[in-house]
Amino acid sequence: MTEDMIRTALISKAAAPQGWQALGSVQTYEGGDSLRECEEHTSTNCGGFVAVGSNTLSLAGGGAVDGSTIRFSIVSFRSVDDAKAGLKGMSAEARRKAGSEAKPLKISAGADETDAFTGPHTEVMMRVGSALIRLESGNLKESQPQPYGDFAKLQIDRLNKTTEGKNPDA
Repeated sequence: MTEDMIRTALISKAAAPQGWQALGSVQTYEGGDSLRECEEHTSTNCGGFVAVGSNTLSLAGGGAVDGSTIRFSIVSFRSVDDAKAGLKGMSAEARRKAGSEAKPLKISAGADETDAFTGPHTEVMMRVGSALIRLESGNLKESQPQPYGDFAKLQIDRLNKTTEGKNPDA
């Protein structure tokens, strides 16, 4: 996936589900600073890395103020094996940071591989072909919507449409 494909696939202002809003424009990186972004996401040397992008959604009506957000990221690689190594590093680092508070979270969204947990925050990390998708929560309270499965499915659907040459907003 190229930088433009990642920009198209990520959930944007127009594609935000009801009750959620994008906090800004989709940010994508290819070249220069992008390798650092990849390394921060995967804690690997990012062999075969192509591009990375992200966007953040917040609960409408104040989510940005209280930190009730979900950050969506896509990291693309040249091969499935490169993406598998990236997912392995991403998962290990996220679980290390969460420590013993990490509790398994079952997400079935159609990914080739998935690792998800909840605890101090929720992380959903998935591999679809040679792309990684990451959803990171920020301070969602138990009383607030917990849309991880639905958001994972939505993001995978948008990624698949984009790789098929279709506009997911059409």
